[in-house]
Amino acid sequence: MAEKGANGVASFWREEETMRCDQEFGLTAEARKYLESYARKIEAPPACPHCGKLTRVDFEKKECGQYYGMFGDEYPLMEYTLHNGVKAREIVQAEPWSSGPCFFLCLLLENGTRIGEWRQSEIDNA
Repeated sequence: MAEKGANGVASFWREEETMRCDQEFGLTAEARKYLESYARKIEAPPACPHCGKLTRVDFEKKECGQYYGMFGDEYPLMEYTLHNGVKAREIVQAEPWSSGPCFFLCLLLENGTRIGEWRQSEIDNA
């Protein structure tokens, strides 16, 4: 959009616009692999339209909290049940700012062990 400058000449210059948004980086591949190996799995919807059987497998999980984005959006944190009955909870490991908050999650076991933490270099380069 052209704007007229002080001298009446059209100018196409304008300030740079920056988009602000929440950026969910979620769990690392290591944390997802851990869940694949150790979390209980259940059959989940949707059901097959022909036979009515559940055809999708998901982790046994429930919502255990939430974190909030810059515009008040809520994002759920999940708690997974492992084969041995131990719980693994998603926690926010870090939330640096880069044109909005960047959310890095990891898993926290009941004994305090963290699984699948993001490397600081990955967080710094978000």
